[in-house]
Amino acid sequence: MIYLDYSATTKASEIVLDKYMFDNQKYYANPNSTHELGVYAWKKLEESSRRINKSFKLKNYDVIYTSGATEANNLAIKGLAWAKKDQGKHLIVGAFEHSSVVSCLNYLVNDGFSVDIVKHDAAGLVDLDDLESLITNETTLISIAVVNSETGIVQDLVKLSNLIRKYPYITFHSDLTQAVGKIDLDYSLVDMFSFTGHKIYGLKGVGALVKKEGIKLHKIMHGGKAFNEERAGTPAVPLIISLANALEIAIQGLKINQVKVKEINDYLLNELNNLQDVVINSNLYSLPHIVNVSFLKMKSVSLHQEFSRKGIYISQGTACASGKESSSIIQRLTNSLDLAMTSLRISLSHHTTKAEIDKLISTYKEIIK
Repeated sequence: MIYLDYSATTKASEIVLDKYMFDNQKYYANPNSTHELGVYAWKKLEESSRRINKSFKLKNYDVIYTSGATEANNLAIKGLAWAKKDQGKHLIVGAFEHSSVVSCLNYLVNDGFSVDIVKHDAAGLVDLDDLESLITNETTLISIAVVNSETGIVQDLVKLSNLIRKYPYITFHSDLTQAVGKIDLDYSLVDMFSFTGHKIYGLKGVGALVKKEGIKLHKIMHGGKAFNEERAGTPAVPLIISLANALEIAIQGLKINQVKVKEINDYLLNELNNLQDVVINSNLYSLPHIVNVSFLKMKSVSLHQEFSRKGIYISQGTACASGKESSSIIQRLTNSLDLAMTSLRISLSHHTTKAEIDKLISTYKEIIK
C-alpha cells in the first residue's frame, strides 16, 4: 500500500494518539460541570488555547473549537456575514476556494447577500488590482485561502493583508487548512483563520476557528453553556488537547519536514517530466507537498481507479469534490477541459519515500501500456 493523499487526510501520529488515549481516561469530566473534576477539565481547555496561540505566535486571539475546518469555515463566513449584515451584505472570495467555503457563499447568496469572485493571473495568484476594485462600502468579509488544496498554489499573504487592512471595516478570513504545518506564516496578518487536526497528523473530529478578540460572530449552533459563546456544545476535552499536541509537533518539525518534502518533490517532478503526455499543473508558486498533474492518456476517473486497485492511493482533487468527471479548479486555472478531465493530485509527506515514487511511476507505465 502506497499512500500519496496526505492533503486529504493524514494518519494520526503515535505520540498524539497515545496522549489522546491517556487524556480520555484522565480528563473525561464535562468541563461545563462546576465540580472539581469539571473545573480541572475546563482548565485544560484554557491551557490548550494558550498553547495553540503560542504555536501560532499570536496574542489577543480567541480559539473556537469546532468539529473541523468545514465547521470553522461555516462559522467564520456565515457568522461574520450575519453579524454585520446591517453594515453591508457584500462578500469577496478567491477563485480557488474549498467546497466548504463555496457552499457557505452559495447559501448566503440565496439569503440576499452578494458575492464577487476575485480574478487571478495565469499563475493562479490573486489579481490585487481586481480585488481592490471589488471593494465597496458594503463589503464586510474577504475570504481567500492561502494554499489551494488541489494545486498547492500559495498566495502572497503579506500583500493581501496590506491591501485589505486599508479598509478596517472589512474582516479578512482565510482557510489555512492546507497551510498550517507546511509553510511559515505570520498568522497575525489575518483576522480569522480555520484549520483542522487531521491534516497535521492529529485526530479527525476536531479543528478550530482562530479569530481576533472583539470580532463578533452570529451563532450558527445554539445550546447551553460552552467554552466559547459562539459555539454551543460540550467541549471534547481530549480531542482539543490532541489538537494542541498535533499543532505543536507540526510547528516544531516544520523546517526539517520542509526539507524532506522538497527533496521528494524534486524527485517526483523529475520522474514525471520523463514521461510522455504528462502536464504538471502545479507551478513555481505551489508548495512542494502538492503536485497536480494531468496524465493525458487516460481520464482521471479511470486512472484513479486503476491506481487504487493496485494499492496506490492518490486523489482526483480535493476529497470533498472527488468522483467528478473533471476538476473545475484545474479548468479555471488552465482554461483546458482536457487537462481538467485528466488531472490527479499527488500529495506528499515527510514520510514519503523515493521507493514509493518509483512504484507510482512504474505502476503508471503498467496501466497505460
